[in-house]
Amino acid sequence: MRTANGVTNTTPGGGLMARQSAARSQSTITRDFIAKQSPTGNAIAMISALPGVISASTDPLGQSNTAMSIRGLQQAEIGFVYEGIPLNDSINYTPYTQAMVDTDNIQSVTVAQGAPDIGAPVYNDVGGLVTVALRDPLEKRGGSVDFSFGSKALQREFIRLDSGEIGRSRVKAFASFSSTTNDQWRGSGKFRKYHVDSKIIKEWGSGSSAGLTFSYDNWQQASYRPMTMAQWRQYGNSFNYTKEYYPGNTSWVGLHLYQRRSTAIIAPVKLKLSEHVSLDVTPAYMNYSEFYYGGVTLKNKGSYFGDQQIADLNLPYQTNGVTTASSINPVPQKSGFLNAVLTWKAGRNTFRAGYIYNYIALEEPIYYAAVNYTGGIANNYSKYMITMPDGRQYRTLDMNFKHQMNELFIDDTLKFLDDKLTVEAGLRYLMISRWNTNLIPGATRYKVGASYAQPLPQVSISYQITPHDQIYIDGTTAYRAPASVQVYGEVFSTTSPTPASRQASLKGEYSIGEEIGYRHYGLVNLSVSLFNYNITNNQITSSQYINGIPLPSPIEAGGKTSRGAQAEIGLRPWRHWSPYVSAQYLHATTDNNIASGLDYLPTKGKIAVQSPEFSAAAGISYDDGHIFGNFVFNYVSSQYSTLMNDEKIPGYETANMTLGYRMRSIGFAQHPQIQLNVINIGAKNYLSGFQSISNNAKATRGVYGTTIAGSSPLYLSAGGVAAVASLSTAF
Repeated sequence: MRTANGVTNTTPGGGLMARQSAARSQSTITRDFIAKQSPTGNAIAMISALPGVISASTDPLGQSNTAMSIRGLQQAEIGFVYEGIPLNDSINYTPYTQAMVDTDNIQSVTVAQGAPDIGAPVYNDVGGLVTVALRDPLEKRGGSVDFSFGSKALQREFIRLDSGEIGRSRVKAFASFSSTTNDQWRGSGKFRKYHVDSKIIKEWGSGSSAGLTFSYDNWQQASYRPMTMAQWRQYGNSFNYTKEYYPGNTSWVGLHLYQRRSTAIIAPVKLKLSEHVSLDVTPAYMNYSEFYYGGVTLKNKGSYFGDQQIADLNLPYQTNGVTTASSINPVPQKSGFLNAVLTWKAGRNTFRAGYIYNYIALEEPIYYAAVNYTGGIANNYSKYMITMPDGRQYRTLDMNFKHQMNELFIDDTLKFLDDKLTVEAGLRYLMISRWNTNLIPGATRYKVGASYAQPLPQVSISYQITPHDQIYIDGTTAYRAPASVQVYGEVFSTTSPTPASRQASLKGEYSIGEEIGYRHYGLVNLSVSLFNYNITNNQITSSQYINGIPLPSPIEAGGKTSRGAQAEIGLRPWRHWSPYVSAQYLHATTDNNIASGLDYLPTKGKIAVQSPEFSAAAGISYDDGHIFGNFVFNYVSSQYSTLMNDEKIPGYETANMTLGYRMRSIGFAQHPQIQLNVINIGAKNYLSGFQSISNNAKATRGVYGTTIAGSSPLYLSAGGVAAVASLSTAF
C-alpha cells in the first residue's frame, strides 16, 4: 500500500538498518523509521538507537539544543553535513539540526561512527560524520499536511506543496512551512518556531542537474537551567529559573532566553562532462544569527569596562546603587562556501579530486539593557542600551572574527577480482587561517591570529565474500581546529579589571583510527566492528557562565585512547514485523596527567569523560499497511563528568513508542493517517547530559603535592513523558 509520507516498509530493523557497502562502520535510518517519530524531533534525537550514539536533550520533544557523543567523542568533534554543506556551527561546531530542516522533509540520516568520508566538507570530524539528506521534490503534483497536538500545550502545523514535473521541462520543486508553539518543559516560558524548507531542481541529459535549496528558521525559547550534582539531588527536575521577578533576581526566566534565526541557500550543480568524467559543484551561503540572554546586577559606581573602572554609569532603576540588567550576547555569523569535486571513471578505477572553500565573518559583542522594577526590559532591547558617560555602549566583549579554510583532496578507488575486492586510498590537505580583534581596553592582545595546516591520509580495503557478506578494514586520520572564538578573544567581567576568560593558544586536535568489520545481509542482517583511536591534543568542549551568559570554554585534555566494539542486528520485514538490536562496548582513557596551575592532576589512565562503557538499544516495528507502530528502548551506562573520575551521572534507560493507523484514500485526501507518539515512557528524574565538564569536582592532591581545588560540573536534566498526536494526509 502506498503511503503519503515516504514509508516503504523495506528497510531492515523498521528503518534503522539500511544496507551499507562503504569500507567503514556506518549506519543509516530511512523514512521507514523517521516518518514514525514525533514530527517535533530532530536528526540527533532520531539516531540515538544506532550503535555508539548517545543523545541527550533537555526536553523530550527534541526542540531544544541537544548534546550527543559517538564512541566517547563529543558532538563538537563530529562533522554534520546537510545537502553537501557543513551543518555545524562554524566556530563552536554545535550541530543545530533542528534549525536546518523539518523532520517531515528528511529522507535519511547516515552515521559514520568513526571514519569520515575524505570528501566531506567539514573540518572537525575526528569523531565521525552525520549526513542528513533532504527529500527530493515529488514527480507528481500534490502536497501533504500534518497537524500535531500534545503535551505542554503543543500545537504544530505543517504543509508541503510539490509542483511535480512542470510541463516537460524536467523541472520540479517543493516548498514547506511549519509553525510550532508550546510551553517550556520545565519551569515557565514559551517555545516558538517557524520554519521554511524548499528545493527546486532541473535535470537534463544523462546525469546532469542544477538545483536550489532554501532553508529558513526562526526559533525562540526560554533557556533551561543547568544544575550541579548537589542541586539535582536536592531539587530534581524542579530546579529551574524562577517565574516571578523582583529587583536583583538574576535567576528570573525572563532574563534567560535564546533566539536563533538561520538562513541557508544551497545551489548544487552536477555536470556529466563525458561518459567517464563528471563535475559536482556546490556553492552556498549561510547566515546564522543567535542571541543569548542572561541576567546580571550592575553597580552604578565601580563597574568595569575592561580594565577601566567607571566612576558613575548613571543607571536607571537602582536599588541601593545596583541595577538588574539583561546581558545580551548576539552571535551573527555569515558564511560563504564552495565544494567542487571532479570524478573520473575508467574501467576498474575511479579517481576523485576536490577543492573546498569556506569563509566566515563574525562580530560578537556582549552589551546590557536595564530592567525596570516590574521586570520590563528597558526600551525593549532597543538602541537605548546602557551607555558609559562618554556615550559609548557599555560592553564586556567586542570581537571581530574572521575564518578562512581551503582544503584539497585526491582519492582513488580500484576494484579487483570481479569487483569483489575494493581498495581505496586518498589524501586531503586542510589549511585554516583565523584572525580576531578585541576592542575592549585591557585585552592581552588587540589582534590575535592563528593558522593550521594538516595532511590527512586515509586507506581502506573491503572484500565481498558472497553477495550477502562483506569484510572491511580501514585506517584514517582526522583533524579539528580549536573550537570556540574564546580561544582567540577575551571576555571581561563587570566586576573585575582582569579578563574572566583568557586567550589560550591551543593546537589542533588530531586522531588516528583503525577499524575492522563484517556485514551480512539477508532476512537477518548483521554488522559488527572493532575500533581503535589515538587522539592527541584532545580538546573537551565545556562552558562557563560569565555575566549570566554561557560561553564556550575548551579544556586541554592531552592524549586519549578509545577502543571498543559495536554491533547491530535487524530483521528484514517478515510478516510485517522488524526487530532491531544494537550495542557498543567502549574503553576510553586519558593518556596523561593534566596541568593545573603549577602542578598536574593525576589523570593518566582515568576513564575519559562522556564515555559510557556500555550502551544498547532494542526496538521492534510493525506495519501491515494500515496498522503501524514501533517501540525503541535505550540503555546508557554511567558517564564521568570530570577528568579525575570523582563525579559522574548514573546510567539511565529511556523508551519511545509509536502507534498509528493509515487509512485508504478519502476524496482528495490520499492515505490519511493518525499517529500517536509517546516519548520517554517511564521517565524518572535523571540527568541526560553535560552543560560543562571540569578537571576535578573535589579537592585533589596534585602530582607535586599541591591541593588543587575542585569545580562542580553542570548537567542537563531530562524532560518527563510527552505525548504527541498527529493527523496527516497527502493530497
